[in-house]
Amino acid sequence: MADSSRVTLHDIAERLDLTKVSVSKALRGHPDISSGTKARVEETAQEMGYMPNRLAQSLSTNESGTVGVVVPKIAHTFFSDVLGGVYEVATENDYEIFLCVSQENESQERRHLRKLLSLQVDGLLVSVSENTEANAAFEKITDTNTPLVFFDRALKNVPASRVLVDDEQGAYDAVEHAIQSGHRHVAHIAGGPNVDIGRKRRNGYVAAVEASDIPLDDGLIVESGFDEAAGYRGMQTLLDRGRVPDALFAVTVPVALGAEDAIRESGRTGTEQIQIYSFGQHSMSRFFTRPHISVHQPARKMGKTALSILLEQIDHPDRSFRDVILPTRLVEPSDIQPPYSSRAPAT
Repeated sequence: MADSSRVTLHDIAERLDLTKVSVSKALRGHPDISSGTKARVEETAQEMGYMPNRLAQSLSTNESGTVGVVVPKIAHTFFSDVLGGVYEVATENDYEIFLCVSQENESQERRHLRKLLSLQVDGLLVSVSENTEANAAFEKITDTNTPLVFFDRALKNVPASRVLVDDEQGAYDAVEHAIQSGHRHVAHIAGGPNVDIGRKRRNGYVAAVEASDIPLDDGLIVESGFDEAAGYRGMQTLLDRGRVPDALFAVTVPVALGAEDAIRESGRTGTEQIQIYSFGQHSMSRFFTRPHISVHQPARKMGKTALSILLEQIDHPDRSFRDVILPTRLVEPSDIQPPYSSRAPAT
């Protein structure tokens, strides 16, 4: 057997008594090659340990077979689930993923985008950082006609398709549920107006309160951020204002967790009764000391949908941009099944 690190199309062609061109076409599924020859070539290539040269293919086809993905966080279970959907579709379509994490840093995000463009990826999936505004990096994407799809967090003024959840309706449903459950002082730790999910979720909160008989109280709203530290700071701000809500709607699960830490450390009378609502379901919610009612986002479906749309745009560059809005639903801790619940009992 030839050294797998040096197996070439010529080696395969020589073994099968075919031309190098025929072997190349067979491996690419070209219609000029019979199904029988394709099967023989693929079997021999696998047996010999042939590894296709992606760089050479990209130079000849102007396609790299790669997609760049930029996310603001990787520790977020939500983004992990989204990436699971992305990788599923990528595998089905023989694409490789270059994953970059901005850590909620706009300058790092710009650097990632420039790097991915220099690698000549076929397209980009992006969920922007909490501080991102339209910038030169996104202008470059547009100028180079590189297909771009935003998911979860998007920029309105950049021409691109978007795959989002119904943030405003999800927030409305959570706050409406809190009010209908008898809570009269529902606080909101918001993510800030720069990112559309923060703006829309705050809008949903405000709309639900205004639709009730409870006056809107701006003192119960704190703009903070999207991570645990933001939740901790936001809850401290509410308590420093002397506001002890009977329910809290947090913009994300990490914000809810940070708020819970602040509540526990404060030891304030009445805080033990606070019911927490959070946007985004956490698989460990049933173990929290303070159960969360969650606005569930179909994260895996978001990832699959976003990459499917991007691959369509790669294949059909003239296709119009489109927005896909995925529905949410409220999930209570009792609705969350343990991951092992369907397994047979140990014997």
